[in-house]
Amino acid sequence: MKCWICGDEATTGEHLIKASDLRSVFGHVSQRNPVYLHNALRRNQPVGGIKSDILKSNALICASCNNHRTQPYDLAWDQLSRYIRDRKPPIRNGDWISLEKVFPGATQRSMLRVHLFFVKLFGCTIAEHNVSIDLASFANALLSETPHPNVYVAISPHIDRPGMKSVGYSDLQTAQLNGRVAFGVWMYVLDGFSVRVMFALPTERRRDGLVRAWHPSTVRKCIRVAKF
Repeated sequence: MKCWICGDEATTGEHLIKASDLRSVFGHVSQRNPVYLHNALRRNQPVGGIKSDILKSNALICASCNNHRTQPYDLAWDQLSRYIRDRKPPIRNGDWISLEKVFPGATQRSMLRVHLFFVKLFGCTIAEHNVSIDLASFANALLSETPHPNVYVAISPHIDRPGMKSVGYSDLQTAQLNGRVAFGVWMYVLDGFSVRVMFALPTERRRDGLVRAWHPSTVRKCIRVAKF
């Protein structure tokens, strides 16, 4: 199998939920202290380690892309994710997140890298499920460290079940026009907040979701917590 990002031999799987996010919610995970995976095929499947392959995408990428090329994108998301998780009080609809507090002196470049972290996960979904979205545009954005023109991100509060810790990701929901995907959306969910990642062609009219989202071309000193 070839890496969908660079074309080299692919040997590693990308975490569908970042390992640092899993640790932040569940702490140390082991055979004696497992977490439980629920999906459409099976419920209460014990997972005895954060690095388990069951938590990774089946769309493999090469070690260089996983460990080096996209590492700055992972680290940027780590920083923003940690800030949101630790924020007191927790984020609420309509709040503003000061990016200068998260990334002092490097706001725009860091938010571009956050955007590219979700471009990478989106690309893994496209590759794994053979979605009719141009995968080359996702690879090009990652290789050149430039924004994907059609990918938008929104951060929202999220409460699943009070008192129960949970993380997860949704299926990709799409709408097609003339045999190609014109709009797509999926969610990356952590304990206390969620990230809605959207793909929209320039002609797509589903502006209700996009106006609540941000794109690297529009980011300045803060982003607003979205309400959906």
